[in-house]
Amino acid sequence: MARLPLTTASYVARSLKASAQRCVNLYPEANPSDAPAPVMFYGTPGTSVWSTLPGTGPVRCLFKSSTGVLFAVQGARLYMLNGAVWADLAAMGSSTGLVCAADNGNSAVFVDGTMTAPTVNLGNFAVGAMSGDGWLGSNFVWFVDQHLVFFQPGTQKFFWTGLLSLTIDPLDFASAEGMPDSIVSMIADHRELWFLGDETMEVYSSSGDATEPFIRYPAGFNHYGCEAKFSVAALDNTIYWLGKNKNGGRMVLRAQNYQPQIISTPAIAEEFSSYSRVDDAIAWSYQQDGHPFYVLTFPTANKTWVYDVLTGQWHERAYRTDGNDLIRHRANCAVFYSGLNLVGDFEDGRIYSLDLDAYADDGAPIARLKDFPHIVTDGRKQFFSRFTLDCEVAVGNADDPDPQILLSWSDDGGNTWSNPIQMSLGKVGAYKTRAKANRLGSARDRVWRVYTAAKAKVAFQGAFAEAGVGTS
Repeated sequence: MARLPLTTASYVARSLKASAQRCVNLYPEANPSDAPAPVMFYGTPGTSVWSTLPGTGPVRCLFKSSTGVLFAVQGARLYMLNGAVWADLAAMGSSTGLVCAADNGNSAVFVDGTMTAPTVNLGNFAVGAMSGDGWLGSNFVWFVDQHLVFFQPGTQKFFWTGLLSLTIDPLDFASAEGMPDSIVSMIADHRELWFLGDETMEVYSSSGDATEPFIRYPAGFNHYGCEAKFSVAALDNTIYWLGKNKNGGRMVLRAQNYQPQIISTPAIAEEFSSYSRVDDAIAWSYQQDGHPFYVLTFPTANKTWVYDVLTGQWHERAYRTDGNDLIRHRANCAVFYSGLNLVGDFEDGRIYSLDLDAYADDGAPIARLKDFPHIVTDGRKQFFSRFTLDCEVAVGNADDPDPQILLSWSDDGGNTWSNPIQMSLGKVGAYKTRAKANRLGSARDRVWRVYTAAKAKVAFQGAFAEAGVGTS
């Protein structure tokens, strides 16, 4: 009986003949060196409702202030968590699109690209707004060395407040003008400001000068820009974004010593090329069980892709609708609060916790799918008598007493698939369960697929197959 190991997450190549491996709501983790298989695939976290905002519209921002207060923006309203109650604080200038927030220890600011930018005093929670001749509106705000920093949409101009204040002198501005492209996005990381334009990027550091507090870092200019302003996220001591340059785009980049490195595979690039629009992509990041994840959602394409920094691999995340369609993950934004990874819903006011021990999305089944690599033996036909999934069993529970997993296969390189065969993952205590199927036909090129929507723990590290090889 031959072992069929699994090592690759999602890799659907331009030619399915090379690789047809789709991976949905599963991620790989390397096993110890003395384990029987090199890699285990685990189910991605489910979602449980942690709280629900009282207004209408999507959750556009979740922000924890430096003083530990949780704020949220839903639709056109700004809220603050007061005990177990959401207090309605102020109106935003818009009702859709992401909102960015930052604070200087005294006050928090919330921006949405309009001239309306509510402020909240973190001592007495008095509400105000950014104003004055120096206020130009912004999509982004970050705090660096006692200044809140913004940039004016559609320009090269960025500007800042006074020290630990909300006041902006009209003369306190500079321009990211290494090239004539406008600033698309910005982020603060390691006390540095990264300005990402259409085709270039510039990094500014603190100078210590009162009149010119930020100066361009000489090695921080590069000919890579940003294709989606809300795709920028900080993770694992660096930043990630959906980038482009004068030669092309739709590539995911990671900064390494100020040099962008492409981390999207050719298969991912091929996937992104099929989308009608990518400039609306949004990203958030989180860490769970030692895995730092960069989560990239394409709202128009209705798809979510996740890069696992620990393994350097990509996988899909999806929500299964009542009609069994797979759409983008429900998370629109994220925050780490009270020891929990919280995310806000992209359609309504639900705030979820991401929980590896939750096996549903707020009660809805989670579809999990993994394709195996091609099995080919010198071009000769193979006759498959048995397939046994190498998985954790006896995972039944009160929500799903007898969880099932489905096996199907493709004999034409991953283009079409057989009718599925049902296999049990085991009731509670049924530790000798074997998820297996018999008499599985023949093929010269076989690709196996396993799929489950069980509300149970899912963990597998490959399979075993019994097959005889023909003479031609």
